[in-house]
Amino acid sequence: MINLIIVRHGEAEPQVDGTDDKDRKLIKKGIKQMKRVASLLDQMDYTIDRYLTSTLMRAYQSAEVILDELGEDQGKIETLNELNPDRDPIEFINRLKDLDNISILVVGHEPFLSHLIKSLCGGNVEMKKGALAVVEYDSKEGKGQLKLLLNQKVMKLM
Repeated sequence: MINLIIVRHGEAEPQVDGTDDKDRKLIKKGIKQMKRVASLLDQMDYTIDRYLTSTLMRAYQSAEVILDELGEDQGKIETLNELNPDRDPIEFINRLKDLDNISILVVGHEPFLSHLIKSLCGGNVEMKKGALAVVEYDSKEGKGQLKLLLNQKVMKLM
C-alpha cells in the first residue's frame, strides 16, 4: 500500500504581467497555511519517505516550509515535471507501479491534484489552496481510497 499525502500549495503572489507563472512565490498567508499542514501531519504521526513537488516555485516553497516544520532536511525534496499543472495524472500514477509500503508527500496544483485523486479513487474533489488529502493506493490493484480531505478552514478549527 502507498500512502499519498497530497497537498495543494499555499497562497501565492498574484499573476502579474511580466512574471512567469512558474516563478510565483508564496506569500505570508501561504507560509502560514503550510505550517498548519505540517502541524497536522506531525499530529497524525505520519512517517514520510519521499517528498515530491512540481517544478513551480510555489509548490517547492510549500514543501520547504512543511519539511522545515517537521525538522526534515530540505535536500530530500524531489521535483517532478509529472506533477506540473498541465500534465496528465496518469504519467505520475505510472511512476507508482513498482512502489509499495511507502508514504509520499505530493505538493502540487489544481486542477492536476483533483484529477489525480479522481484517477486514483474515482471521486470528484476540489483541492483549495493549502488543502490536504490522504489517499491509500494499492499499486498492484491500481485502486485507491480517499481517507482524508481537509481544507484550511477545517484545519484552523483543529
